[in-house]
Amino acid sequence: MRYASLIAGAVLLLGMAAASLAEDLTVSLPGVEIKRIQATFDCGAEGVAIGLPSGPFTVEYLNAGDNHLAVLPVNGKKLVFANVISASGARYAAGRYIWWDAGSRGVTLYATGIDGHPKADCRAVKKK
Repeated sequence: MRYASLIAGAVLLLGMAAASLAEDLTVSLPGVEIKRIQATFDCGAEGVAIGLPSGPFTVEYLNAGDNHLAVLPVNGKKLVFANVISASGARYAAGRYIWWDAGSRGVTLYATGIDGHPKADCRAVKKK
């Protein structure tokens, strides 16, 4: 019986730990329409070298009024990029990364760090 109690307690603690790791973020913007766009990109070996997945991956764009975000998978986690000022195209920043969609000139991910300014030129695979 003692072991059953220990196992039940361990399962309960593991369940609580897993639930605390799977949290959502909610931002309330009353009266603002939210538009979601998903696009699939491939950034090749250059992208993998700076943390993007190998092969095609999905970027989710969230547009709500004057708020524009892009959610990218970087180093195995979802990273939220916020739109910043750009002379042309749509430029998003998160930490040391810049995701720049320059329209017909292409999409590039830049990373700033002790290794300089590596970049990955990406190509769109599919847009929904």
